[in-house]
Amino acid sequence: MLAQDQIKHFVEKGWCGPLDIFSQSEVAYFKDCLETNSSIKEVDSQPMMMLYNNVLNINTSRDLHLFYKPIAEMFKSPKIVRLLNQLGEPNLLLWNTNVFCKMPGEGEIKWHQVYDSYDPSSYDPQKPALLYPEGEDFLNLTVWVALDDATLDNGCLRFANNTHYKKFQRLQVPAEEGMFAGVKNHKMVWQGRRQYSAVFDFNENEWEVEAVPARAGQVIIFTERVMHCSGANNSNQRRLAINARYVRPSVQIYPHRLQDDFIDENFHNIKRHFCMLVSGQDNFGINVIRDWNNLDDTEVEFHNMSNLVRFGHVELPQGKQQIEIDSLYQQVMEGDCPRAEPDPIQHPRKYIQWQAWNQHKGMSRCEAMKRYSQLISKLPRVDRQKKLPLSEQIKAWLVSYVAELLKIEPDEVDCTVPFERYALGSADAASLTGELGAWLERDLPATLFYNYPNIETLANHLASERPLVC
Repeated sequence: MLAQDQIKHFVEKGWCGPLDIFSQSEVAYFKDCLETNSSIKEVDSQPMMMLYNNVLNINTSRDLHLFYKPIAEMFKSPKIVRLLNQLGEPNLLLWNTNVFCKMPGEGEIKWHQVYDSYDPSSYDPQKPALLYPEGEDFLNLTVWVALDDATLDNGCLRFANNTHYKKFQRLQVPAEEGMFAGVKNHKMVWQGRRQYSAVFDFNENEWEVEAVPARAGQVIIFTERVMHCSGANNSNQRRLAINARYVRPSVQIYPHRLQDDFIDENFHNIKRHFCMLVSGQDNFGINVIRDWNNLDDTEVEFHNMSNLVRFGHVELPQGKQQIEIDSLYQQVMEGDCPRAEPDPIQHPRKYIQWQAWNQHKGMSRCEAMKRYSQLISKLPRVDRQKKLPLSEQIKAWLVSYVAELLKIEPDEVDCTVPFERYALGSADAASLTGELGAWLERDLPATLFYNYPNIETLANHLASERPLVC
């Protein structure tokens, strides 16, 4: 329970903590959920944690509690909820969670507050995520949980005391200068689709500012109205944290969904989003409230299997079976193939992929999910401790690509034979460069195959030039 001085601290300063809440075994349980269902990729020369929301069906760090029970259990825990009740509200909805993984070298999150609507990063939001009843006292509580130690060096939270009593002006800036631009996973989710973002007209030198380091398992509670930020990670250690946001049931969440508009201010499709009543009762009936998601067993199994693929936990086959797996996934996510038939001479790889997808025309989503899950369930699992070095991963990808292009078996591809001996023309090289760059998530020069003329030398060069974190 919160002591009276902690409650007073929250009322006066807008935050309290760090509070000893979760044990190290609980922290390990939560971290394993996130680490198992994520991968580390390099974006703009910066490693980042890639996450996926299987209910919203999008790469995002947001609302993972809708699919992963350990995350929901964390924020529905009486250890958390009873503290929020002490701060003045018996009826609470859990409506939002977000993972903040700051890898070494990642930048700051700038000063921001949420005063009367939700979307602090947008300059002029057209779709506020929250609509408060007129005349009701604002309540938007955030619980921030450290899963790694948060230190001064790796970017712990900072608060400007007493700022929750003042509304600061938003200023329009280019998206690349916005308040979350320094954090790659947030930038990749949505900020890259915006021309403009926002910062706040706020001078930290005019306020009492406190940095709040926290050990793994400790919790900080604050109102979104208080100005807060976090510094850059200047250490060589990751800083993993996750937060949750709570409001009263009287607050309308994603009000635009009442007009059948399910695209939110951050370009997420929130049609399947729901809230969890974690305390008290709902006397308003204006929000979608469930105890758990409404995915059926077939869809849950499909998502679990697709996560094994997404996060590298199974050994994917080469050739036709891999194409079959990819085409079934497309059938599940998009339905019948809408694309025009590619030219099999100019674009042989695209033609093979199109043909595989198009042969599923008319197959129901349920049947495609079942077939996909059956195929993945039979694949050998990857020992996370014995993952191939990057050069070998690239080599395997190139062997598979060349084998498919030439319609030969992978074991017929000699990694020391020059590409020109395989009769790969300039169009083939350009297509290969583009697809390899997309797989590695980096730009590759057009001269790559001239400077590194076979699979062996090319794979070694790419692995040593800018290694991916696996």
